[in-house]
Amino acid sequence: MKLSATTPSKDLASDDNLVPLINIVFLMLIFFMVAGQITASDAVKVQAPESLTAARGEEHSVTILVAANSAMYLDNLEVSPDLLVEKLESLLGEADTPDEVSVLVKADAALPVDELQKVLRHIKKAGLLKVALLTRQGDAV
Repeated sequence: MKLSATTPSKDLASDDNLVPLINIVFLMLIFFMVAGQITASDAVKVQAPESLTAARGEEHSVTILVAANSAMYLDNLEVSPDLLVEKLESLLGEADTPDEVSVLVKADAALPVDELQKVLRHIKKAGLLKVALLTRQGDAV
């Protein structure tokens, strides 16, 4: 009598081959969720002016966007010059010391300098001491 070792044949329609693929997809999903950084977008698109020097990034209490058409946005909400001064004064009043409050101004590169100076005067009128202007690294000529 001749005996042969036969292995039972597997069903070719089995989903066993999909398990490693599903594992890889979930690992990639977790990787991109952890590695990806989600940031809020600005109220308007602002192209920052160029600068030849690089500055270190700091955290700021409030951000003011100034569009090319001189529209001002305080933390992505459009404000008038008087309302800007009022909101900055209230923010300064809530702080323990004036040095705790810092403002980042994101002005469009197409904004005329005299309009930017008006915004800076409003910030000064509110009594803020720390003001930074956002720029992008330019090429040395």
